Amino acid sequence: MNGDPRLTTSVTIARGEEKSGGWRDLVEGPGEDYQERVPSGESLACLWHVSDVHLCDAESPARLEYLDRFGDPDSPYRAALGDIGTYRPQEILTVQVALSMVTAVNAIDRGPTTGREVDAVVLTGDLTDNAQRNELDWFGRIVDGGEIAPRSGSETESSWVGAIGTHRWDDRYWHPDGPPRGQEADRPTGLYGYPLIPGLVEAARRNVISSGLARRSIAVHGNHDGLLQGTVPPDAVTRALAVGSERIVGLDPTFSPLQTAQAIEQTGPGKYPTTPSSPRLTIVPDTGRDLVGPTDFARALTGQDCNYFSTDVGEVRLISLDTVNLNGGWQGSLDEIQFDWLAGQLADTAGRYVVIASHHPSPTLTNDYAPVGSGRRVLGAEVVELLLRHPHVIAWMAGHIHQHAALWHGDDVSGFWELTTASIIDWPQQARIVELVRVSDRGCPEIAIVSTIVDHAAAVDWGRDSLADPAGMAAVSRALSANDYRIRDGGAQGYVRDSTPTARNAVWRLPDPLV
Repeated sequence: MNGDPRLTTSVTIARGEEKSGGWRDLVEGPGEDYQERVPSGESLACLWHVSDVHLCDAESPARLEYLDRFGDPDSPYRAALGDIGTYRPQEILTVQVALSMVTAVNAIDRGPTTGREVDAVVLTGDLTDNAQRNELDWFGRIVDGGEIAPRSGSETESSWVGAIGTHRWDDRYWHPDGPPRGQEADRPTGLYGYPLIPGLVEAARRNVISSGLARRSIAVHGNHDGLLQGTVPPDAVTRALAVGSERIVGLDPTFSPLQTAQAIEQTGPGKYPTTPSSPRLTIVPDTGRDLVGPTDFARALTGQDCNYFSTDVGEVRLISLDTVNLNGGWQGSLDEIQFDWLAGQLADTAGRYVVIASHHPSPTLTNDYAPVGSGRRVLGAEVVELLLRHPHVIAWMAGHIHQHAALWHGDDVSGFWELTTASIIDWPQQARIVELVRVSDRGCPEIAIVSTIVDHAAAVDWGRDSLADPAGMAAVSRALSANDYRIRDGGAQGYVRDSTPTARNAVWRLPDPLV
C-alpha cells in the first residue's frame, strides 16, 4: 500500500471531518506552494533531512509507559508534568514508518528546484527510542539494507502494553484487538474514537526487508540514542531490567506521581522511579535489549569512537555535533572539549560554507547539569555566539522538538538560519529536502536555502488489508499520530505539532559570506 511519493508542493495530507470521539480520517489536500519565489543559481548541496525516527522496541521492560497516563487530558498531574511522551499508540509501527520514509527518500533523488542529485541524507538524532542495542541494529539494517525482526522477547506472543493476553487489562492503553470478554472498551477507543484493527499487534512483529538508502547517510547522536527514554543514564539496575524477565507496570504504591519527575526531567540527573515494591509481571528475557554505551552509537554507524565529526557534503562542510548530556536530562548541551573542537573546526574552514547538524536546536541547549568534577556544560547562547563570529556558517539543521521551525540568528549583514524538522513518529511524520544555492537575483550575492517538505510514501488512507505489508501499517501509524488524544484541543488544525507555512515549503536567504 505504498502511495506515490509526492512533494507537499503538489499534494498535502490533512485531517478530515470529525467523527465519534473526535477521530479524524486523513484526506488529501491541495499542494502548498513555496512562501517566496524560488530563485535559480549555483547549487552548493542537496540534502535530505530526516529526524527523530524513534525506532522503538515497544516490548522492552526498560520502558515507562505507565507514567504517560499522568499527562492525560483528565489527569490532575498534567499541569505539573506536561505531555510525558513515554507511550504512543503507534509505537509498535516505527520500523514500518522508517521503511516508508526510505522509499520516499530513494524515489526523490534530486532536488526539486535545482535538479541536483542528493548529496546525503542527514539524520539528526533520536534514531532509536530507548538506547537499546536491538533498536540500533534495526536502524543500521534500515539505512544499509537487510532483514529486520521488529520484536523482542517471545517469538510467539507480544509483550506490548496494548497486546491482549500478556498484560493485565489496563484501559489507559489502546488495544487494537479490542477488550477481552467482559471488559469495556479502553479509553482511547471509548473516549477518543480510536478504531479496532484486529491483527495489528502481531502483524507489526513480522520480519521486514529494507532496501537501504541509495544515498550516503550521516547519522547524528540524539538523547534517545544514549539515554533511557531520552532522559536517564543507563546503570547496572536499568541494564538488568532491560534484558531481564520482569516488566514494571506501575508506580510503587507509596509513590506520588510527582515523585516520577526525575524520569522525565529536562535536566539531569535522571532516575527511574523503580523500587522492589513496584508492581511487575513476568515476560521472556532477551539479551538483545542490552543498553548501549557512550561510544556504541558512533562505532555502529561511523566506525569511530566519537559522536561528533566533520565531513564534506557537496560544496559545503558539515559539522555534526553531539548535544546529548549523558549525565541525564532530555535537553542538550556540549562539553568543553567538544566546544573547543568546534571552535577549531570553524577556524580551519574559513574559506568554505559550513552547515551545522545536531539533534538539539539551540533554544533547547539548556541542560547545564554536570556532576562535581566533570566540567561545565556549554549552552545554546554560547554556541550561537561562537557561530556568529564565523560568517561562513550558513545553516544549522536540528530535530528534537518534533515540529518544523525556522529561526534566524544574526543581523542584516551576516548570520545563519536554524531549521528544525519534524519527527517521523509523531504527526506529521514528514522529512525535508534542503537545497543550498548561491544566487544574485536581487542584485547582491546571497545564499538561498530552499526547503521542501515531503511525506513518507505510505498511502493516505488505510483499511483491513493494510496489515498485509509494511507500507499499509505505516499508513495506520500516520493516522494514529494525527489523532493523538493528548494534544487535541478541538480544532481541526489546532494540534501542538502543527507548524506554520513559513517553516515548511520556504526560501530563506542570507548575504553570501564568501564574496
